[in-house]
Amino acid sequence: MARLESWFRPWLDDPGPWDPWEMEPPEAAAVAELLRGAAGPARERLESDFAAEARRFGATALADRLAATPAEPEALFRIVLALAAIDHYRARLAPPRPDPGGSTNATNRERWAALRPYLLRRLHAWAEDNAADSLIWRAVAGRIADNWIPAEQISRSLERQLSETGLFTSVAVDLDLKPPVPGGGAWVRARTAETLERIKAALAQRQPVAVEVLRDPLTAPAGAQVLVVYRLEDRGDGWLFLTGYDPATPGAPQRMRLQLGPEALRVREPQDSEGRPAVKGLRCIDAPPGEPPLFGWRRRLRRVLPWGLFWYLGRRWRLFRDRKRDRA
Repeated sequence: MARLESWFRPWLDDPGPWDPWEMEPPEAAAVAELLRGAAGPARERLESDFAAEARRFGATALADRLAATPAEPEALFRIVLALAAIDHYRARLAPPRPDPGGSTNATNRERWAALRPYLLRRLHAWAEDNAADSLIWRAVAGRIADNWIPAEQISRSLERQLSETGLFTSVAVDLDLKPPVPGGGAWVRARTAETLERIKAALAQRQPVAVEVLRDPLTAPAGAQVLVVYRLEDRGDGWLFLTGYDPATPGAPQRMRLQLGPEALRVREPQDSEGRPAVKGLRCIDAPPGEPPLFGWRRRLRRVLPWGLFWYLGRRWRLFRDRKRDRA
């Protein structure tokens, strides 16, 4: 059995139960503008790959509609928490968790005053680098057929034109056309295969990967489920076993088994995922590494002590201490 994993763990790297933010109107407007702006690049890519069929099947219209869908602040908060968890892991930092007392605690208010601008920057980076690609995935999965070239229409048009010449007593045209780029499920499966290879390469370097789980193509990118995949197991039976962290359920690692074949993507999830649309694909989230704020002695003595070494030793000890919990 092949097993690749990072040292990321939800109970160690979750930023904690901060109250979801209430975005100010200018902040919400700026994020909405970034999401709407992603429709243009998405349309260009769809029309470049699928020509007029992108408009005929409604793919570009779907991208426009999803880009204009209002985003829920709580859903955006979950996305940015996943990115913050990875940022802290890469920086070898313990994520700042709120102390008891909520916003009445002065320490919490001080930490949140530094965290909030950082989280907003990460949200903007996510929207700028990922919204267009997410729209393309959803438009292709929801509107483009696997074999999207209208071979029958082209055949009928050629038959009519040849018949009108009067050179033939009977005409029959049978075309076997293959699209230069497959659409629909075939396209999503090919991109999902690339995502799995990127996950394997990152985990081989002990780095977790933020992944967008594509379920309902008619859901806007801001409402997507985001997982931080920190373990991949290949048990040699054709199935891959992924383990990840979902900010929506920080106390319970999310697990899924998947089998990717040329004709279908099969996914098995725990029973607690019933009621949600089935997984149709996995897309790596591209976002440049962020710089989370520092607090306490780490901020005052950032260049004096080997904080990275302290984190490494502490992390290895915690993984050894929590090995039973991890196996469970």
